[in-house]
Amino acid sequence: MAKADRRRWAVATCGALVVAAIGDAGPEIVESRSLVAGYDGPGPLIYLGVAAMVAAVRWRFMPLLAVVTGVLFLFGGFSDAAFVGRLGTPTEPVQFWAGWLQLAGFTAAAAFGVAAVWRRRSVPARTAHPDERQDTETGGPRR
Repeated sequence: MAKADRRRWAVATCGALVVAAIGDAGPEIVESRSLVAGYDGPGPLIYLGVAAMVAAVRWRFMPLLAVVTGVLFLFGGFSDAAFVGRLGTPTEPVQFWAGWLQLAGFTAAAAFGVAAVWRRRSVPARTAHPDERQDTETGGPRR
């Protein structure tokens, strides 16, 4: 995979973490009608910090930090009965949709982070005549 493709996946990973932060902080902000007063914990700041690190540090394996963050917060969310209850009962629509938005953001961050570091090695096709290239669909020589 080319560097540009890996960079696109890393940017998508950062976007997914921003979506997760919106899903986490959104209900409190809507309820309090204030960006600062609705603060309930460091979760959204952690997601945004990890997204900033993935975007700023140009190391090939840095998106794996977003994968670890997403998996850990998904595990923590599913082990919390209040979060699981929020996902299953749409009695409060803002809480319901924010929970699903957060879940989608973490899942996408984990998937995009893996895609950003995945390296597919190409294996040249073997031919009977090394000077001829082989067609990959038919298995025969190209014409």
